Amino acid sequence: MREDVRRGALTAAAIALSLCAGCAPESVAPTPPQSVDSATPQSAPGAPALPVAAPPVETADLEFPAKPKVFPPKERPVPLTEEPMMAVRIGSVKAGEPIPIDCVGGLLISPRDAGSDSPAWATGAPVEIRASKRGWSVKGKPAGTASSQREFPPCELVVVAREGAPRTLEWNHVKWPGELRLVEVSSDGGLDGAGTSPRRIDLVMDIAMESYLPGVIAKELYGGWDKETYRAQAIAARSFAFVERDRWAGRRHYDLVAGQQSQAWEGETKNQRAIDAVAATRGQMLVVDGRVVPAYYSSACGGHPASALGTLTDNPFHSIAAVSAGDAGKRVGACCQGASVASWKVTIPRSAVRSRLQAWGKVNGRPDLAAIEMPSAIEINERNAAGRAISFTLTAGKHSYEIGAEDLRWAMNAPRDRKTTLKSGDLAAKFVRVDGAASVEFSGRGFGHGVGLCQHGAQEMAKSGATAQEILARYYLGATIERAWK
Repeated sequence: MREDVRRGALTAAAIALSLCAGCAPESVAPTPPQSVDSATPQSAPGAPALPVAAPPVETADLEFPAKPKVFPPKERPVPLTEEPMMAVRIGSVKAGEPIPIDCVGGLLISPRDAGSDSPAWATGAPVEIRASKRGWSVKGKPAGTASSQREFPPCELVVVAREGAPRTLEWNHVKWPGELRLVEVSSDGGLDGAGTSPRRIDLVMDIAMESYLPGVIAKELYGGWDKETYRAQAIAARSFAFVERDRWAGRRHYDLVAGQQSQAWEGETKNQRAIDAVAATRGQMLVVDGRVVPAYYSSACGGHPASALGTLTDNPFHSIAAVSAGDAGKRVGACCQGASVASWKVTIPRSAVRSRLQAWGKVNGRPDLAAIEMPSAIEINERNAAGRAISFTLTAGKHSYEIGAEDLRWAMNAPRDRKTTLKSGDLAAKFVRVDGAASVEFSGRGFGHGVGLCQHGAQEMAKSGATAQEILARYYLGATIERAWK
């Protein structure tokens, strides 16, 4: 995924939710001209002065990503015959902060609790919503009246565009298609504020799969890339989203996050190539043995693919050839060598390496790393069949520590310092001195986790005349394309 783009909706807390049993694909390309940051809020004539034109909201997050509790593994799902609805978390704000929502044509706001006697409220836009201990407070402007306020009980709050209005809502300077749900949770995951951590409000869009995907493809790929790359990406993204939907059913109140920790999503898009690719592949997913493939993908594999099991997930049901580096011979070699991220180098002060490992260890159940001394060596401990690093051994003082390649990358990248970002876990480390200071030079290949589709490699294939089917056959060995719904 487009990992070299980081937007306001991307939060380390959301990353944490994906790290445990099936981490998401990552980003690939710089923001195209239709960047979500360029969206301009629109207000209805005569609307009250509400802060909808404020700078993009900083979503609630954690300083370092923490792994959530482990759920029992699920078998891969079988395809459905009807198009599913998707629940996509677009952001999270601290409870009590204003949530400005705009929509041309007005809004309909209602509690989701079937037992509530609060009627739906038709109001003009924009509105400002706040969570309180008593429930929800909404300031708006019903048509033909002065500004007013309405209170709702403490349950999920649903916000939709009024009938006849464009079916998009604007929040954080982005237009989002679908229906919005506001869900109060605690930072440790308890719904309705239950839990011991500070409360936050999750903003979740409920949207049909085929309406969701165009904004994913537009955000994932360069605008000038080949239509076959777009079609291959559409099938992979649909498959990934479908598996994630099943994975999280009954476990949390959303399926995906609108960011690189799930799939990048720009909301409403005018990218016609993305729209056409989704329409041309409607309902098509990758299938092995009658079950949908968790079609992970990343920007550039660097010629060294990774296996899903052990890299992104501990789910044994995802240990299939389609997302494995086991048959490396069909993937190694000319793939994404033309990409700017085919190889890279990053230097981090040795003291910063230590502090990042300590901070990451504290929130990820690694007390040994939380107390690590100054490291003196970082060596590859194990490689997969394709030659990609799987784990590393860290030496510090008289002790040694083992850490997974992706965990090392996340630990080093947690501060989100673009100048010291490790682009992949396929790397080697060398201890050097820079201007007299002890440092660690990381040299690596590719961008992202390397599982499944290599986006830059797919584009190289398409430029050489390959079809979407041929691209997918290379990157998801043994998988077939089946149409689930029409």
